[in-house]
Amino acid sequence: MAQVEHPHESCSPDPVRDLVVTGLVDPVAHDAVVRTGSPRTAAGRPSRTVSPVIDVTPFTLPTEVIARSEQVPVVVLLGSPVDPGMSALRRSLVGRVSPARLRWILATVDADRFPRVVASFRPRSLPTVTVVAGGTGVASWTPEDALGDRGVDCPDWVEATVSTVATRLSGLPEDTVVGSPSQAGDGAGGADTGHDPDPRLRRAADLVGEGRPEAAVALYDRMLEDRPGPDERRTLRRARAAVGVLVRTKNLDRAAVFTALAVAEQELRQGPGQGSRRADHGDLSTLLRAADVLVLADRPDDAVDLLSASLTGSPAGSLSGSLSGAEAGTGAGSTSGRSAGWSAVELGRLRSRLLDLVLLLDEAAPATVRARTRLASSVF
Repeated sequence: MAQVEHPHESCSPDPVRDLVVTGLVDPVAHDAVVRTGSPRTAAGRPSRTVSPVIDVTPFTLPTEVIARSEQVPVVVLLGSPVDPGMSALRRSLVGRVSPARLRWILATVDADRFPRVVASFRPRSLPTVTVVAGGTGVASWTPEDALGDRGVDCPDWVEATVSTVATRLSGLPEDTVVGSPSQAGDGAGGADTGHDPDPRLRRAADLVGEGRPEAAVALYDRMLEDRPGPDERRTLRRARAAVGVLVRTKNLDRAAVFTALAVAEQELRQGPGQGSRRADHGDLSTLLRAADVLVLADRPDDAVDLLSASLTGSPAGSLSGSLSGAEAGTGAGSTSGRSAGWSAVELGRLRSRLLDLVLLLDEAAPATVRARTRLASSVF
């Protein structure tokens, strides 16, 4: 199973502090927790509308998990939607939370899209289920805990843990509005289709674990050829994009990774008009490699920004256009991709890779919005 590195050395559960460590909560907000002891102060007030099942993003984690857990326990399911074990867990927990009448909330975190959110909980393996109460993770369950004579199934474990911690929480406000479960099929939460997951998903995950990402990509391609539904197709395309990064970076040694990361950092800092040398084919390869390494470093938003700015920005430094000079493909220093120095073939490669990496981000993410605007600008 996938292992998640700790972002720091401490081993005491503290999701609020971990949000600061991973950059998801402002340090000033964290100071409020230190002063008041209240995660709600730092995270902001949770919404009045409460759904029994929610999909978590970096933007909703502080309010709908950390702050909400001051009212009722929040059971956080961490894992990849392409993992059949994750899908099975979600179905079983959805079956338990619905009749619980908001005595607890089920929150799902997509490890493929939001790895830093997952890392803030410091799971030993994936999938993992963590109960959050009073802003703190109080207990965790993994599939290994169901093994042996003393094993306990996850839904039973959740019910027992929730019963233990719920009595010390304030409960939901009287003006709470009950929302519908968040099971919309964008692939983020592993929408329950009522069918068993394709066993090839597990095989693809095994291939990646065996160090054979090329075979996993080929398997994803065959699954896509079967014309799956829109939800499954979206999930497969995102998984294929993520594994494609592993394929392209498989043979990079440590020095090459650090070199590519340095190139990426230079390009991200570069301002418009800092040089005029035409980017050649070799430079494009370097740029694409730098974007892949950013993804490996858990910075897919920066990778998308790096490529999308290169479509419309003026040539800068040794590679491509700047990030700050072409936010929308207009304004000072902004030109079309071709006038920035890319040939038609190079521009096609750049667009193709950008569209691939955009799949790793939320559709509403700022980098996604910028990428769409810049793609349109480079065409028209």
